[in-house]
Amino acid sequence: MTHHIDNNAPAVEARHLVKRYGELEVLKDISLTVNEGSVVSIIGSSGSGKSTLLRCMNLLERPDGGRLTIAGETLDFGSGGRDAGLDRRRLQHLRARVSMVFQQFNLWPHLTVLGNVIEAPLRVRGLRRREAVAIGEHYLERVGLADKRDQYPAYLSGGQQQRVAIARALAMEPRVLLFDEPTSALDPELVSEVLGVIRGLADEGRTMLLVTHEMRFARDVSHQVVFLHQGLVEETGTSREVFENAASERCRQFVAGAA
Repeated sequence: MTHHIDNNAPAVEARHLVKRYGELEVLKDISLTVNEGSVVSIIGSSGSGKSTLLRCMNLLERPDGGRLTIAGETLDFGSGGRDAGLDRRRLQHLRARVSMVFQQFNLWPHLTVLGNVIEAPLRVRGLRRREAVAIGEHYLERVGLADKRDQYPAYLSGGQQQRVAIARALAMEPRVLLFDEPTSALDPELVSEVLGVIRGLADEGRTMLLVTHEMRFARDVSHQVVFLHQGLVEETGTSREVFENAASERCRQFVAGAA
């Protein structure tokens, strides 16, 4: 494995990423750049590889080929794949730069809201408790849940739980926020409160990579939209290019059908 650090690199970049599960090649040859301060949305039908790509971007899944650059640090997975130099500490360090918000919230049920938000800053970033609490309270306020700090997740609505999950990701102060279909597990009436928080983060200029089926939202907030089909980037461009002038017939049909 080779790696080097480049401080002028994009926030996160994939080059010729490949991911296989046994015989099944889920990502065939994906290249994608997320520049600092940009919002990139990944769209496509179920099974196109969207979530797998996102999980490769923060190394929850280990690519089987290609290169990944995270916050200026490049990992080369070669053509054979297993990146032997990724020990646990380095993995934690890189993951801390690319924080993920999951479809199912993934909150710890035995910890309070504040406890959930400060857990990783304490353990992974090694912050003192007082510092972690100050950061946690700041981001809970940012998502409109400062008053719920001592509640347990079970007492919150799905929308509130997802907003806590966003605060938890923010508390790592990452270079990039990844969102994996952050509203798909929510009741329809709760979707807008979560999208409102994400929209606010986009307005602040945060760097974000979203897998979403909320087409209008993707169209409104994205600097770049990527349409995946069967593990390949079939269309990419500005939201206007992809939503109004897609070259790919499949992309045009998908966007029309999802609108």
